[in-house]
Amino acid sequence: MIYTFETKRSSNKFIHGFVKNFESKNFTYVTGPGEQFYNISWPSWNETLENGVEIAFQGIIRNTHKLVEACKENNNDYYYFDQPYFFGTNYANHHIFNDVWYRIIKNDVQQCTTDTNLKHMVRFKEIYNRCNDGIVLEDWRTKGDHILVIPPSHHTARWYHINETEWVDNIVKEIRKHTDREIRVRYKYVNGMTFGEKNKTPLKEDFKNCWAIVSWHSMCASEAVVKGIPSFSSIHSPAAPVSLKLNELNKIENPVMPKREQWLYSLLGSQFTLQEMQSGYAYRYINEF
Repeated sequence: MIYTFETKRSSNKFIHGFVKNFESKNFTYVTGPGEQFYNISWPSWNETLENGVEIAFQGIIRNTHKLVEACKENNNDYYYFDQPYFFGTNYANHHIFNDVWYRIIKNDVQQCTTDTNLKHMVRFKEIYNRCNDGIVLEDWRTKGDHILVIPPSHHTARWYHINETEWVDNIVKEIRKHTDREIRVRYKYVNGMTFGEKNKTPLKEDFKNCWAIVSWHSMCASEAVVKGIPSFSSIHSPAAPVSLKLNELNKIENPVMPKREQWLYSLLGSQFTLQEMQSGYAYRYINEF
C-alpha cells in the first residue's frame, strides 16, 4: 500500500502516476490560517502510519516534514518528488522526449550518494543516445577568478534547521581565510531577500571563470560539477559524492577533482518521465537491485 499526499496541483500527476499500478490511498489537503506555504494539512490523515505502508509526496514545504517524521518514527519508506536534475522544463513536455521529467528519491530529498549499480550506466546510455543536453561532463577546471556561494533558500534552511543569513556570513568568513579570490554570493532573490523579485542573472553567467562553488544542497552544484567546476557542499547535496565538505574550505585553493561518471549515471537514474511513472517502471527501477 502506498499513501499519496497531495501538496500542489502541478505535481499531483507525478505522484498519482507513480502509484497507478499499485494499491494506494490518496490524501487531499486543505489550506488553513497561518504562515504561507506551511498552512496546509491533510484532514483525513491521523498523522500516523501503519507498518509496511509507503508514502509519496512532493516538496520540502507545505508541512511535508510531518510526513518524513512519521516515516522515520515507524520505519516506513517514502518517495520524495521534485524538479529533475536534467531535462527540466518547468512542467512542460521536453521537446525531444515529448514528456516531462521529475526526480524521485527514496528516503531522502536529494540523491546525495552514488549508487554503483550498473543499471544506471545502461539507462544513461539509452537516454544519452536520444539527448545529451546537459549530461556531457566537461574537463575539470584549473583556472578561475571567483568563488560562487549558493546560500540555502528559506525553505531549505527551515527544513534543515539552519539560519540562512548566519550560514552565508560564516561561509564567506571561512573562505576569506584561505583565498584572495573574489567571493560572489548568488541569492535566489534580489538583495538577498527571503521572498521578492527573483535573481534574473543567468546561472551560466556566474559559472563563467568560476574557480569553485560552495553550497548547502543546491542543484546548482550538480550543474557546476558537470561543467567541471569543483564543489564544496554539505552531505545533503546531490553533488556531495564528488565534492569536498563544508568543513574543508581550507582546501579551496586545492579542490578535489574526482571521477564523475558513475555519479552522473546515478543522478540521472533518480529521475523519470511521467510515462515511466505511469507504467510502473519508475517504482520497479527504484526498488530492484
